[in-house]
Amino acid sequence: MDLSMCSRIFKSYASLLLFVSIPAFAEPLVTSPVLNVSSASLYKAEGVVESAKSTQIATEMQGGITMLSVKAGDIVKAGQVLVRIDARAARQQIAGSQAQAAATNAQLSAAKQAYERKKRLYEKNYLSQAALEQAEAEFKTAQAQVRAQQSNISIANVGADLHTIVAPYSGVVAEVNVELGDMALPGNPLLSIYDPKVLRIVASVPQNRISQLNDNSDLNIEIPDVSKLSFNLPVKQMIVLPTADMASHQVKVRINIPESLMGTTRLSPGMFARVGLPVVGSNESSHLLVPATSVMRRGEVSLLYIVKQGKPQLRQVRVGLKQMQGTAQYIEILSGVEAGEQAAVNPLAALNLIAKSRS
Repeated sequence: MDLSMCSRIFKSYASLLLFVSIPAFAEPLVTSPVLNVSSASLYKAEGVVESAKSTQIATEMQGGITMLSVKAGDIVKAGQVLVRIDARAARQQIAGSQAQAAATNAQLSAAKQAYERKKRLYEKNYLSQAALEQAEAEFKTAQAQVRAQQSNISIANVGADLHTIVAPYSGVVAEVNVELGDMALPGNPLLSIYDPKVLRIVASVPQNRISQLNDNSDLNIEIPDVSKLSFNLPVKQMIVLPTADMASHQVKVRINIPESLMGTTRLSPGMFARVGLPVVGSNESSHLLVPATSVMRRGEVSLLYIVKQGKPQLRQVRVGLKQMQGTAQYIEILSGVEAGEQAAVNPLAALNLIAKSRS
């Protein structure tokens, strides 16, 4: 873009201010230096985003699905009912167990009365010891039968509860494998959920690259599907799994995605990711960074203000990927600025200053 085009773009922004009331106490012009960040040459490994907490939910019971309350993409809370399976047979089993328990309770009551009566007769020498022992054995047998029936009722209640499938934790439904009316079979997955708050990147790296890692440097993570997201993490935060694949001789690594990015980006499992691993002895390269808020876009053109001697100057720039520096988000500038120049953090504040100087 030539200077005349930049001038026309500037005038279009300036003219917009004519219709906007500038507050008496406008935001002061804050600048940030263009950073020249050096980094080691990186070995690029391809990976994928996954949830560290992901579950396939199956059932232990067989029956028709009578309720399906969720679909893929739904947000669920811990304990929320997801699926109900026909539990009529289970309820009949509970009723049968309760009837048997009532019968054994009646037998226990009769055995207890008989034992107490024979015990009194034995104390008056009207009954032999063998008859008393027989009555005592029948009483204890009835007690054991009552306890067994209580266990059967508990088992039947557990079986009935298993016909109701609930979310084990709060998360997002990733996939639903069944439809209303389908037959649920033991062990077959009904649906799967994941926790979007604990995401990580998994990548495969050759064994020789693992031994060359520079532990004192940073990983560079790129997720192109999310607005060219890029951020850095210390190598020490990467988990290297202890075994290698026998066929490819590659080792899997895991990198937890910082919680600070969860609320600001739309990350989801399955997204493509690229992991840059710094290797010991590699040549260093440098790139320029400015705060992400400094860059404004007009169509396909990227612009920012460079402040010299207190005066903002509009520049066209070519941008790269966004990345994190500490807790702040920066964007790489491929051309258009030089290291050490002062970039306006808020372009609107620069426009306000220009408008005031022209008024």
